[in-house]
Amino acid sequence: MKSILLLLLLLSGTLQAQNKVIDSLQVELSKAQTDSARIMANCNLSKEYLLTDVKKAKEYALAADQLATASGYRLGNSKALNLLGNAYLITGEYDQAMDCHYKALKMANEMQDTASLTASYLNLGSIYFKIKDLDRAVKNYSAASALSEKTNNKKSLGKVYNNLGNVYEEKGEYKKALEFFQKAAALQEEIGDKKSWAISLHNIGNVHLYFDHPEEGLPYLFESVRLNQELHHDMILMASLGRIAKIYQAVGNRVEALKYARQSLAMAEKVESGKKIAEAAQLMHEIYASLQQYDLAYKYQSLYTRQSELMNAESRTKIESELTAKYETEQKELENANLRAESDKKALEIAHHHKSFMMGAALTVLLFALLIVVIAGKLRLRTAFKKLQEAHLFMQRQHTEIVQQKNEICSQALVLKEQNERLGKLDGFKNKVFSIVSHDLRSPLNSIKGILGLAKKRTMTEQEVKHIFGLLEREMSVAMSMLDNVLIWAKAQLKESSVELKEVDLHIVADENIYLAVSEAEKKGVQLINGIAANKVAVADKERLNFVLRNLLMNAIKFSYAGGEIRLTAEEQEEKVVLAIRDHGKGILPEHLAGLFTEKRYTTLGTSNEKGTGLGLMLSKELLESINGSIQVESEAGKGSTFFIVLPKAVQVRRETVV
Repeated sequence: MKSILLLLLLLSGTLQAQNKVIDSLQVELSKAQTDSARIMANCNLSKEYLLTDVKKAKEYALAADQLATASGYRLGNSKALNLLGNAYLITGEYDQAMDCHYKALKMANEMQDTASLTASYLNLGSIYFKIKDLDRAVKNYSAASALSEKTNNKKSLGKVYNNLGNVYEEKGEYKKALEFFQKAAALQEEIGDKKSWAISLHNIGNVHLYFDHPEEGLPYLFESVRLNQELHHDMILMASLGRIAKIYQAVGNRVEALKYARQSLAMAEKVESGKKIAEAAQLMHEIYASLQQYDLAYKYQSLYTRQSELMNAESRTKIESELTAKYETEQKELENANLRAESDKKALEIAHHHKSFMMGAALTVLLFALLIVVIAGKLRLRTAFKKLQEAHLFMQRQHTEIVQQKNEICSQALVLKEQNERLGKLDGFKNKVFSIVSHDLRSPLNSIKGILGLAKKRTMTEQEVKHIFGLLEREMSVAMSMLDNVLIWAKAQLKESSVELKEVDLHIVADENIYLAVSEAEKKGVQLINGIAANKVAVADKERLNFVLRNLLMNAIKFSYAGGEIRLTAEEQEEKVVLAIRDHGKGILPEHLAGLFTEKRYTTLGTSNEKGTGLGLMLSKELLESINGSIQVESEAGKGSTFFIVLPKAVQVRRETVV
């Protein structure tokens, strides 16, 4: 809507200029003293309105025709009929247009007026082009071309070149069409015929749609738009806007395509041109369909269908009536000729009765033989047609079976693909479990075995026993932590594991996990502070969030120095809640940050030489992603780290199975 308003603002200046011309012509009409002056004033007003308001163009052309008929001014009749025919051509009423131009051509022939003859041939060529009778179109254009060259009428010759370009474009000979459009544009620019030049520029831009780089046609179309705005030719202007939209659609710029298509449709509805409304509606349908906005695509497809059916129904009925009338006239003339011939034949039969009888008998035999041949041919054709029908039905059945088999194969392929993906995931899960159990879990158990073997072989002092038990406790803690991580991770990977998303009070969850971690913190004199405001709510699976939070708290304690502080905070950001765990410990080296959450597990000793498994952060990332969350980190070596848990702020509570 905004783009349409902008277009109207741009046109406001040129419309004022047009109104001045129209006002001047209306004053001229009101002051005309003679019928011929009134006829020409009406013709000029019709010509001025032709590309801006077709209804008014028809009214003034009809008025001129009626005046010319009443006054016997045949040249005025011819001009008025050509203008009226052009108005019908613009609105898609081709039968009415053809009637007007044939009448104008007949008058021009009787008057031997070369200018009117040239115009009539040009207009008839345009009508035949519109109804796809290209041979007759070329025939009429050729007649107009010969007259234009004979009188050195460059204006008419430019129109002929342009229209021949249209014919070759319709035939699919796009390079030849472009050559004619360019010849037309060069002639029209030379003589300053801006109206025709704007049309040729439109055609040059339009034909680029059929080449490899359709965007090269945009400069010509924009120049055509500028000229049509200057000349107030709304009909060509809306067509150029539609072609601009078509090119933008072809190069994938659907936003610009939609903007110009809307402008074209708005102008078509304004001038009430059924043909232009149908073209613009079809373009809007194609653009919305490519954007997958199928409700709007259906709306404009319906508009296109209504307009097309209306135009086709009216045109078909009128053309059939016209053809029937012409046929009946020709049939009557033929019957009259037959009556005259029969009369002559009877006279000859009286004089040559015997000879005529013999010729009649021979003719009867010949006709009888011909009838037999025709009947036999008809029977053969009927048999052949029946076989063709049977073959067609057989091919249809074969096609249906092939389509069904293809659909079944596609369905089976999709099922196999899903099964392969599932097997791949299970195989990866198996390999990870074997890797952890065979390597990471075996290492602390081997250490425990070694310590126990050492204790068995020698007698130890109490101090050595305490030291041994300290080592055992540490190795068991590592093994238990790793086992817990492996079990939780394995559970998260299984199909039966479910996620229960609900509103979680982050302050309460933080308190619960601080309570579980406080004994470890007290051993190092680290202070745990819950800085999360009461009633700060996010949506998560509480069990998985507890594991992640507990894991991050234990990591923070592990890498904090004695007497340090770990603070938990939370803040809202748009549709998310960000929970931060900040410590002032060892921090992480920059080269280790990139692989922190990957399967390449990162582990190092804590500030008190605590060991870790390297599984916690990888598992935390997977668990958070399973509940629509994420994890991030900021760290500086020697100054500490901050881990951020990002959770949805508010979503509908749901239960889903994790695969």
